[in-house]
Amino acid sequence: MRSFETETPRPAPPPAPAPDIPGEEPTQPLADAAMLSALVARAATANTSFTGQEPAAGRLARAAAGQPIESEPRAAALVAMADLAAQRGATSAVLADLDQLAVEASISFAPGEGIDAARAEVLALIARQDATIARLWETMGQ
Repeated sequence: MRSFETETPRPAPPPAPAPDIPGEEPTQPLADAAMLSALVARAATANTSFTGQEPAAGRLARAAAGQPIESEPRAAALVAMADLAAQRGATSAVLADLDQLAVEASISFAPGEGIDAARAEVLALIARQDATIARLWETMGQ
């Protein structure tokens, strides 16, 4: 037998401790509270415009119900629906910004709780807008 086959194995040495990197600090959030508040405020402003246009769009949608496609009431209702869709788009643009921040936070392992809370708030606005638009299309008979 060879000598290495008869010797008892020695335990492996403990792993070396992680080196201290001077100046390394815990990962900071990508967006501070002020930035997130500004984004949510932008979504709230778009939602305020949406809700301001909602009553008129509802009246126009009811007037267009059962009307021929080429009728004036239907054309007016379609314009009102387009205006609502534009306001929904403005709200969705804020969600896109928040989604981008969430992805960046995930990739960099930065805290994302504030981003998630802001996304939930904006998603709730969008869900309400979607429900309103769907209801108005149904009223029009689309």
